[in-house]
Amino acid sequence: MTEGRGAPEKVPRFVPMRGFGAGGAAGAFRPSRGLPAAVAALALLAIGGLTAVHVVSALLGLPVKLVPYEQWARWASTTAWDDGRTLAVASALALIGLMLILIAVVPGRGRMIALRTGDPDLVVGLPRRALARALGARAGEVDGVRAAGARMRGWHADVSVRTDLRDTTALAERVRAAVEDELARLAPAHHISLNVRVRGPS
Repeated sequence: MTEGRGAPEKVPRFVPMRGFGAGGAAGAFRPSRGLPAAVAALALLAIGGLTAVHVVSALLGLPVKLVPYEQWARWASTTAWDDGRTLAVASALALIGLMLILIAVVPGRGRMIALRTGDPDLVVGLPRRALARALGARAGEVDGVRAAGARMRGWHADVSVRTDLRDTTALAERVRAAVEDELARLAPAHHISLNVRVRGPS
């Protein structure tokens, strides 16, 4: 090693977060699906409450007929399984159940994006709008860019810039490289695809 030179500078390295994993880090900021869960819970509570009222009132000899269950029971006992109305009701119930399962299983888009850090036990959340502003600001620093902005659409970033230059192809490559460098610096836990649009002089 040459005398007078210090030790080589250590480059920070991002490591996977223990206890979070590749998908767990993003899942830490996944929306809780509170509204669908509340709707399903209220529906089950209403059905259970009506059932309890009917059963208790019948046991007391004062049946309360809030729901025309006798008419429904008569219709169910006289209607075949292959009847069009029966199939329509069964299909509607199956569709509702499938939608509830998909809402519970498919990950939603949260307002925060998980970022990797140098600490394997630490995960940082960045608002989507803040990430869009950071990408737009980085694109605006490229030489030749007059104005820049960015929007987040799911796990996709749309970056648009305006320029007075005629050669927009070379500028688009420079903007893409700068924004990709900013994404690498922020290190989101989930891969974010990038689309760059350049508008030249009209």
